[in-house]
Amino acid sequence: MSRISLRQEGLVVIDEALAAATFKALAREVARGDYRSVHAHKWDKAWRLWDGHPMRGESVYFDPHGIFGWKGPTYPTSTSVDLLIDAVRRVSADCPDVAGAEGADWVALYLSPWLYPVGSALSLHQDGERYSGAFTLFTHTRWSVHWGGELHVSPEVSPFVTQTKGGTTRSTAHDTDEAWMSDDGREDDDPGIATSVLPTPNRLVLIGANRPHRVSRVDQNAGAHLRASIAGFFLRAP
Repeated sequence: MSRISLRQEGLVVIDEALAAATFKALAREVARGDYRSVHAHKWDKAWRLWDGHPMRGESVYFDPHGIFGWKGPTYPTSTSVDLLIDAVRRVSADCPDVAGAEGADWVALYLSPWLYPVGSALSLHQDGERYSGAFTLFTHTRWSVHWGGELHVSPEVSPFVTQTKGGTTRSTAHDTDEAWMSDDGREDDDPGIATSVLPTPNRLVLIGANRPHRVSRVDQNAGAHLRASIAGFFLRAP
């Protein structure tokens, strides 16, 4: 049975998120997927150059009203990914204070499988304005506390705000290059107190839009073990 292990403002952690058989099938799909470096086509500035080379698989989209017109696998897929999407929607409905309510604060979502090998990481960042929140399910079947790869979630911050001719527009660190080119970005305002979430198998994490977060570097102790997950975003209406 799934259970809430942690509940904070803008953060909820669910353990045993999926039934055992569903999790096993999903972990198998992630292991068999095709992957490419996040920098395969160009430098993705969500990762600093020293964050290594995490790998990303094919995205799946949940867009019930056809708002975004994505080309690619779309829910329902007749795979175990559908059951994960169903679980994410249930948790979002039960915890609307994290990423908002479906149909009001967000209208679609997409998710992708991710592999973080030894030496890879994701630096501190705040997700872009088009997202009302994010989520991650850890799909590896074994993880040790000595292997790194923790998800560190910083305290909630106010959104970035920029002025436009039409009024005030919400903006975040993803909308500028400066934060990724140096250490002079908004992340320096972090108070140094974060919630550390170990990437425990079958653990689902929902994060609100105003909580900066990072993935700590996967330690050499992990050896051939990969930090595997399916992660995605809740999308606001365009």
